[in-house]
Amino acid sequence: YISATISKKSRRSFYKLLIDKRLDIIYADELLVEYQLVMNRKKFIKLILPAQVQRFIYLILPKLLRVVIKTSVQLSRDVKDDYLLALSIDSNAKYLVTGDNDLLVLGKIANTKIITMSEFLEILD
Repeated sequence: YISATISKKSRRSFYKLLIDKRLDIIYADELLVEYQLVMNRKKFIKLILPAQVQRFIYLILPKLLRVVIKTSVQLSRDVKDDYLLALSIDSNAKYLVTGDNDLLVLGKIANTKIITMSEFLEILD
């Protein structure tokens, strides 16, 4: 979501995913909170105004499926990422798409493959 907010190329790819009827893109409240916290960092405020961040949320949220995290996981090198692993389990996701090496190094959690966006786009093609 961060990349799709700050990069036009990523935004185009993300939009194609949003309108792809084969996909269900999920989120949890924890992801939304982290997204807002990260986007309010000084380095991002220089790139994207807070109003633009809110507009992005307003536009994409209706297209996403909300999942409530119930599972507790402690597997990531960065404990702040564990909720994403739990979200993958609780949603029975096929893929966790990320650029975060702390997650990518795991390769898989339960039935979820952890891959980059470029790998995911190759799979879709």
